[in-house]
Amino acid sequence: MSVDRNSRADETRARLLSAAERLFAERGLSAVSNRQISEAAGQGNNFAVGYHFGTRSDLLLALLKAHQEPIDAIRARMVSEVGYVSELRDWLRCLVQPQLEHIGTSPGPTYYGQFWQQFLNDPGSVELVYREAFESGPLTTILTEMYRRLPTLPEETVRVRNLMSQNTLISTFADFERSRNELGALDTTSWSGFSDSMVDGLVGLWLAPVTTD
Repeated sequence: MSVDRNSRADETRARLLSAAERLFAERGLSAVSNRQISEAAGQGNNFAVGYHFGTRSDLLLALLKAHQEPIDAIRARMVSEVGYVSELRDWLRCLVQPQLEHIGTSPGPTYYGQFWQQFLNDPGSVELVYREAFESGPLTTILTEMYRRLPTLPEETVRVRNLMSQNTLISTFADFERSRNELGALDTTSWSGFSDSMVDGLVGLWLAPVTTD
């Protein structure tokens, strides 16, 4: 395959990924067909998605990896900046900020947060998310250090607060992205203050007193 042909193939893959992410974010995973993705990407071949990516799972995995790499780079940078003496807040910041920085510094509208929200609402695709997360070394470090700094909590309390944290992160990332897009996606700084506010809220969630009988 020539260099020009490789370049055209890469451009086509990028257009397909961009179209797929936007459509998935707007409509949900199950409501979007490969044909609709091909049409939105300006491809006359209705089988372009299958040709370039293979199965639907392969397409979704490609979308996850396209964001995982830059987000992991931010995570790794933040982990390296955490001092020897650290608190729960430091590790919650490492958990929250990378996604917001990735979205909030992007040139133009993004659909990652909204796609992620739709992704986790699709029972057939959730396993892909966890599989990809388990492969992230920086994320594993962040979660391990975060849990080490929690006070002693009942197992059920940890389970419920984990669920609350996950839902908060998913919905709030999507809301931040949606609002930024509506304003033209020109702002590249407000993500920082937004991140601090989210961290404040999660610190309160995890350190809240536990009701006892």
